[in-house]
Amino acid sequence: MSHVVRDIFLRRHPIWFVIAAALLALGLAAYALSKPKYGWDVTTYIGCVHHFLEGESWADTHDWTYRYLAERFPGDVFTEMTTSPPGISLYRSIIATDPEAYRQRLSASCYKVGFLAPVIALTAAGMDPYLAARVTAAVPAAVFLMIAVMWAGGRAPGWQALLFAILGAFAGLLQTARYEYPDGMTALFIGAALILFCESRLRAACALFLLAMIVRADAILYFGMFLFYATFIAAPSRRMRFLEAVPWGLAALGIWATITGFVETPTYAQAFHHSFISNAPYILDLEPDLSLPAYLEVLIRQIGVVAGKSWKYPVLILMAVTAAALSWKREGLRPLGDVALVSLLMVTFHFLFIPWFDTRYYAAPYFMIVVCFGIVVSARITERMVARKSIDQA
Repeated sequence: MSHVVRDIFLRRHPIWFVIAAALLALGLAAYALSKPKYGWDVTTYIGCVHHFLEGESWADTHDWTYRYLAERFPGDVFTEMTTSPPGISLYRSIIATDPEAYRQRLSASCYKVGFLAPVIALTAAGMDPYLAARVTAAVPAAVFLMIAVMWAGGRAPGWQALLFAILGAFAGLLQTARYEYPDGMTALFIGAALILFCESRLRAACALFLLAMIVRADAILYFGMFLFYATFIAAPSRRMRFLEAVPWGLAALGIWATITGFVETPTYAQAFHHSFISNAPYILDLEPDLSLPAYLEVLIRQIGVVAGKSWKYPVLILMAVTAAALSWKREGLRPLGDVALVSLLMVTFHFLFIPWFDTRYYAAPYFMIVVCFGIVVSARITERMVARKSIDQA
């Protein structure tokens, strides 16, 4: 991995390009920190941090958290986080007033130690806990952007690398960095893993997928599809041996078992039923019977929601498939097509288990699809122009 990092950052980029890449990353971080999302889940992450540092009861943690939020957030934001409009589920109101419901909801947040550990460390060092959460989200996203731009600059002209990175950031990374959630850090690990895969550094890529699982356990879905693709679909020269993939898969299952074994977390059925069927505040008390018809009903409904929500998703699918098709028989471009296609399959696999197209989940795959598509198409156009020029000269 260190070899690839040196190659990405120490190759001879023009000084203007390095400065532009740094300014782009700093601009992303500055924008994210100045435009907070005030996502509702931050109420739970703040509670997790306070409970760990102070060791108070859950009732005291609940009381402190909502008093802190009332002082820290704008009035209209706090009202939105603690009340439910008429005709809407009373979920937020119950969580804001019942410590037991709050405790049960925190079970779906406090296990994300990869994200919470730096937030706790920054808070213990004297930083405001909400600011600590925002920094821990925005800075990794900016770091990923810097790494990705420098990497793309080794595969395309500098101005193109910057253009493709900006477009990729608008596909999800820019918004993700504004959330006070683990997703900015997840984007760093997943995105860097895909870059390493493109550079044929499979072991380092697998290690980063495991780190992503410590940040968000559902990253195991990304890793599962990645291992399948790397073992059976990737270019033969870069394919992972099956017997090499098995230990990595077992390691992922071991991390999953450790997380769920030592920390109280909702089961998959509880989380699915809560998220897509009941929106129940007492998530750990749910005893759902998640049948195949119930799952398919939710899946079909969510596909319909996504289909009518945005043109972005069909465009990203088209980009990934096009990048894979245009690069399939081009040795120099095939790694980029592999990254675009595996990114699409990772998103699809994740959606099958968690049918919610929240862009922040998929910031890194979306980014890599856009950048790889741009590089592949540009390279193929240049290739044709050179061939045509040679024919004209002949």
